[in-house]
Amino acid sequence: QDEEEEHDSDNSPENERNDGFLKRHAKNLLHFFVEDWFLSAALGIITAVLSIGTDIAIEYMLHLRIFLFETAHKWHQHAGALVWVGYITVSATLAALFCKAVAPQAVGSGIPEVKVIMHGFVLKNYLSAKTLLAKIVSLVLTLGGGFPVGKEGPFVHMGSIVANLLTQATESCRYNAFFSNEGRKMEMLSSGCAVGIACTFSAPAGGVLYGIESTSKYFAVKNYWRSFFATTCAAIVFRYLLTFVVSPKMAGTITAYYQTNFPNEVFVVEEIPLFVILGAICGLLGALFVFVNRRFAMAKEHGIYKKIFGNRPILLTAITTMLVGVITYPYGIGEFIAGKFTFRETLVDFVSNCTIFEADINSSIFCPEETINHWTGQSGNLHPGLTMCLYIFVYFFLVAHCVCMYLPTGIFVPSFVMGAAGGRLMGEIVALYFPYGIRGIGGPMIYPGLYAVVGAAAYTGAVTHSLSIAVIVCETTGQLCALLPVLIALMVANAVSSFLQPSIYESIILMKNYPYLTDLPPSRMSVHLLKVSKVMVTDLFYVYKKMTYSQLRKMLKDSPQIKGYPVVTDKESMHLIGSVSRKSLIVLLAAKLGPDPSLNYKTKRTPSEFFQSTIHSIRRSTIPNVLASDIFVERGSSGTDALINKENGASRARQGSDFVHTMPQSARRRLLETPISLDSATIDAAPFQLVKSTTLYKVHNMFSLLALNHAYVTERGRLVGVVSLKELRETFANIYVWGAQPPKRKIARIIKNSDEEREKFEEQLKNLREAHS
Repeated sequence: QDEEEEHDSDNSPENERNDGFLKRHAKNLLHFFVEDWFLSAALGIITAVLSIGTDIAIEYMLHLRIFLFETAHKWHQHAGALVWVGYITVSATLAALFCKAVAPQAVGSGIPEVKVIMHGFVLKNYLSAKTLLAKIVSLVLTLGGGFPVGKEGPFVHMGSIVANLLTQATESCRYNAFFSNEGRKMEMLSSGCAVGIACTFSAPAGGVLYGIESTSKYFAVKNYWRSFFATTCAAIVFRYLLTFVVSPKMAGTITAYYQTNFPNEVFVVEEIPLFVILGAICGLLGALFVFVNRRFAMAKEHGIYKKIFGNRPILLTAITTMLVGVITYPYGIGEFIAGKFTFRETLVDFVSNCTIFEADINSSIFCPEETINHWTGQSGNLHPGLTMCLYIFVYFFLVAHCVCMYLPTGIFVPSFVMGAAGGRLMGEIVALYFPYGIRGIGGPMIYPGLYAVVGAAAYTGAVTHSLSIAVIVCETTGQLCALLPVLIALMVANAVSSFLQPSIYESIILMKNYPYLTDLPPSRMSVHLLKVSKVMVTDLFYVYKKMTYSQLRKMLKDSPQIKGYPVVTDKESMHLIGSVSRKSLIVLLAAKLGPDPSLNYKTKRTPSEFFQSTIHSIRRSTIPNVLASDIFVERGSSGTDALINKENGASRARQGSDFVHTMPQSARRRLLETPISLDSATIDAAPFQLVKSTTLYKVHNMFSLLALNHAYVTERGRLVGVVSLKELRETFANIYVWGAQPPKRKIARIIKNSDEEREKFEEQLKNLREAHS
């Protein structure tokens, strides 16, 4: 002991030599650069390179589309129509087939899935390299063919995949706990989301804020600088490649900047009520868009589309893209909706600092003839107001339908363009009625482009429930003079929409039945009045000290869907001691009786399986399929202790197996009736607990902040029930219409602990079946 104390004193900071001091700090400095700077920079650089490569491929395909169409149309009009419709149909169908063959996880936006992953659930293969490949190739085919969707959702997904792959690549560096830290993985995923948005709009600051808003309920401020550094690196690489690698003509089409040239006094105080009205209209339309999109998605999964197409989503996608091609054909219906032009081209028209409508005043404010021709049709006889109204109407339903297809789709850009179209229409009408401005001659003019910018931000905020769009708008337009009207309309639209409908991302999460709690809408008194005692489940399986091995085995067989059980003192007092995982109980039973194939026992288990089984739903389910399907993996807190006992448990199981095979039946029966010993089991002594009077508002906040999936309800230490994520999701399922309501209890098959009660129940059930037959 004296030698150990002397050795410790030699290694103390006071006795540390200069060379040891320098080596230690050099190692700390190396870790600092590798951990915090290198990974963030690599994330930004790699994502920017993938982003600009994807953009270049999309632009080449769009240029090829126009070239083939114009060439065929010069030869014959029908040939032009065939090329226009066939190009988009073939490209989108190939994209859907590629997703089906390589990675079905690449379908959709990706933001809802990333949102679920960042709240504690792992979706299988959603962050894999195969998904990244499928996302890039299918996105190029989808957008290059002219399909009316955006790219910000897929880019967010791509940034998250790059962040996950970088994290996996550094996990081999086990010398530092940083690389194997679960919290660090979430930080990298958050940075990946921000980089994806930054590469879409060339907006580093707005990308960080939007990435936080769209994927995180709670965000650690200490991680801000990593996200900003990653987006800054992405923006630098993006600009460098545009300047020195991409041709000037191509760079002009790829860049996301929509520069405006409004004067400093771009609006007057009298226009603020108009911005408020515009925000309210955008809020109502945004809520309606979410509702319509959900109806289309439900029709695809359970409605008329399901009856017609069945499990053939690629066929539905091909027919939908063919319909899109017919609607946007420039010499057909597309003549009335500017169908020949992409979202980027129409957005440039909407934010332009001129007027498209005719007026009897100074012609210098008129837009160029080329811009006006976009909205007067091929013949030039259409009124721009009619064209814009039809554009908004058609694309409102077309985009709501197209984002449900079996393709990588984004909703941000289409929403931005539709909001700009609505704002531009309102601005043109105001300018028509006030040709010299609201204050008359000598006062500031009306700028329809300003209303387009305000409408774009307000409508997109209403659809996504995000306020960071104000920053993105300022970065993309390059001006701050529109910030105040943008904020006013954006907050009004967000308030109206959030009161009526969830965001588009949370709506998708609800439709796909992901284990995720949506945000509570404002001003819902039911969440403050309803207590957890009305929601909790009281019919439980549990483990107690005097439980026999026979009862334990029967309980495990009767509850195959449950991954963990509460541990109580006895059946009378029911005082909660802790919780134990199902696999720990199976190991305990196998050590005594040998492996039981009916319990799905595995002698070799991976560390991830231990983490999956620790904290889960602790209740009796009446539905064969549990909420978390086979693609979900839930994480627990006591899995580390289970991992430590892995080898000992497996060896005891093998020894028990050899022993049981040679055991007489009489001895086996006596062994089954002996009480279990929980000394070797891994028990979580501090499970999360609530009291019966806790309001659902507090429960929602706790589950969201701590990423819980269940909590025990106790009364003076006595276990009285459990509330899980499923009960909360059922309670909040119709909160926008009916408020928070307790889930309807289904008639459950009650399984008693004693054999006599079980036999009695089975006899009653048999009699009921005979009477029914």
